[in-house]
Amino acid sequence: MNKNQEEYLIQFDKKKSNFSSFFSNYTDDIEFFQSPPSKFRTRAEFGVASMNSLNLTMVENGDKIYVDQLDICNPSINHIIGLLKKQIVLSDTLKEKLFQIEIQVSRKGDSLVSLIYHKFLDSNWIEKAKILSEKIQSSIVGRSKNQKVVIGKDYIIETYDVNGDKFQIKLYEQCFSQPNPDICDHMLSWVARNPRSKSDIVELHCGLGTFTVILSKMFSKVLCTENSRPSIKALEINMKDNCISNVAFGRLSGIETLEALNKKRDFIRLKHVSLQDYKINTLFLDPPRSGLDSFTIKLIKEIDFQKLIY
Repeated sequence: MNKNQEEYLIQFDKKKSNFSSFFSNYTDDIEFFQSPPSKFRTRAEFGVASMNSLNLTMVENGDKIYVDQLDICNPSINHIIGLLKKQIVLSDTLKEKLFQIEIQVSRKGDSLVSLIYHKFLDSNWIEKAKILSEKIQSSIVGRSKNQKVVIGKDYIIETYDVNGDKFQIKLYEQCFSQPNPDICDHMLSWVARNPRSKSDIVELHCGLGTFTVILSKMFSKVLCTENSRPSIKALEINMKDNCISNVAFGRLSGIETLEALNKKRDFIRLKHVSLQDYKINTLFLDPPRSGLDSFTIKLIKEIDFQKLIY
């Protein structure tokens, strides 16, 4: 057992202990799933500190640190970091006013690099970015204020394994996706082991549809909402790509969705959905990192959900 495995198992056992202790009054039937201890993360964001050489930075405990390689990241990310550090410094056009780099990869080797600037990206930048894209064998997105330039694609394709069944979705730039796809496989598989239902489900914070694909196979109809415009656009594409027709969606926050279901408010953004046609008895939640606020919990309690999948 190497050092990474030892450190991870210590963290894992501590989390198991804390979780089991907290839920001991409710259930002892809890499954735990381990992540790979290293090389699991498929997305990373970096600041750019110096342009004489390409120095990438991250923030740790409030302090800026320099980054060359990240052991938690998929090897493709570390490979791309090395290529970028060699190539971008060779071009004044590419390195001028570059302040942030984002890298996203799939487990099968698809990759996307976002270069974010404090300047307008002109035809000269596009020419240099195309050369860079060929050298690093990756799609590139250039971003500046009110500007987006795509060299190749603005998404990667990830394949998920759900209890042996596989599906693909497009993970778009600027849309949240699970950064640990191996754990995402476990989460999707756990959800899919829930009993099928002839009733309907509402999904809050649906993102670009990673869980929606599974829920569409488990319930008669799915009503899913998300507050991010790019994610809603990505969701629509992913549903079409997977030939899914029983999903309706709207650009609403979690609170707005619950207010609509509680008949507290009507929303123009949901006018295409006839809520009275839904027989919703299940709520699916994969909330932001902050979790659920007290007002959201209050609204959930006011609706007669028979089941919550969190």
